Amino acid sequence: MIGCIITGHGGFGPGLAQALSMIAGPQPHLHVIPFRETESLETFEGRLRDALAELLRETGGVLIFTDLMGGTPFRTAMLAASQYENVEVLTGTNLPMLIEIGLLRAAESDVRALAEQAVAIGTSSVEHVRLQQERRPEPPAGSEEGI
Repeated sequence: MIGCIITGHGGFGPGLAQALSMIAGPQPHLHVIPFRETESLETFEGRLRDALAELLRETGGVLIFTDLMGGTPFRTAMLAASQYENVEVLTGTNLPMLIEIGLLRAAESDVRALAEQAVAIGTSSVEHVRLQQERRPEPPAGSEEGI
C-alpha cells in the first residue's frame, strides 16, 4: 500500500480529507498536516517529517498532496521528499484525484506510477461547465401588442 499525506494552507487538507472519507470511506495510512497561520515553519516541518517517517515504516511509499506550487507546504514537502526514493509530491490537489487514488493505492506498489495516475485524474476532472440558458421563442412578426 502507498501512504498519503495531504497538506496545504489552513483548512485545505482537513477539508479534503473529510470529503474524501465521506465519499470513499475511512482511509488507512493517510495523514493530514495543515500549515497553520499561527505555527512556525520549524513546527510544520517537524510535523510533516514525522508523518512521512511513520508512513514509510508502514507502507511501500508515500504520495504527498499539496495545494499550491511554490507555497510553504509544497516547498517543505519537496525538501522532505528529496531524502527518499519512494516519496512523490503532487501539487494542485483536487478531490477527484484523491478519491481515485484512495481507491487504487491499496493495490499499487509503484509510487511513481500512482503519482502519474493522480495527475491524469486530477487534470481530466477540471472542466468548465455551463447550463444552457432557456431560450424563449420570439413572438411572430406583427403579433406585438401595442397601442
